[in-house]
Amino acid sequence: MLFLSVIDLCCFDRTFYQREHRRLTLYDTPLAEYIGTDDEGLDHMTDVLLDYLKDKDKTLDLQMEIKGQTREIFTDDEKAHMVDVRELYLTAVAVRNVLLFVSVVSFAYLLWQEREKTFHFISKAYNRTLGITAIVLAALGVAIVSNFDAFWTSFHHVFFRNDLWLLDLRKDILIMIVPPQFFNDLVIRIFITVVVTLLAFMGLFIFLRRRNEE
Repeated sequence: MLFLSVIDLCCFDRTFYQREHRRLTLYDTPLAEYIGTDDEGLDHMTDVLLDYLKDKDKTLDLQMEIKGQTREIFTDDEKAHMVDVRELYLTAVAVRNVLLFVSVVSFAYLLWQEREKTFHFISKAYNRTLGITAIVLAALGVAIVSNFDAFWTSFHHVFFRNDLWLLDLRKDILIMIVPPQFFNDLVIRIFITVVVTLLAFMGLFIFLRRRNEE
């Protein structure tokens, strides 16, 4: 639940997108300039993408001026890929919400049954789970740092049933908006935030357990 929540927060942090878009280049050209627009135009494309993923907009139909000519921003293949991405995201959110519900109900049940030992149970169980999670995170961390391209390719093979994600940086605006380096930075940000969040909750549960035992 925490892991999926962190992904949700990081992936929809529009300030992060703006910062990356101003910083990154493609073939030694600033991102907006390479696409053929300005920073405001790039921000608008990003807003349309993120709203679509959040299911706020039902379509990715968008026409803008690119390199002096008005054109449809996203091709049919790009739109089809984003349908898959949105389905994956909405499924992840649904799973997160179910886990959140289970967590709240479980916590309420513990308070009702074993009020004095609730935080002892939670802290002990959380720490055991954290040990297993640490092994998984360590493996992911090694994969991300050692060969991000291989990690990212494996991710797509696992979660997508087609090759629509194989886009061309020289002609597909979708991948220009979020180029490989962007995803590298995003995944590292998610990884670090997950680790910090898990450790923070461990500290919180230990503190509450000790305070309850006093």
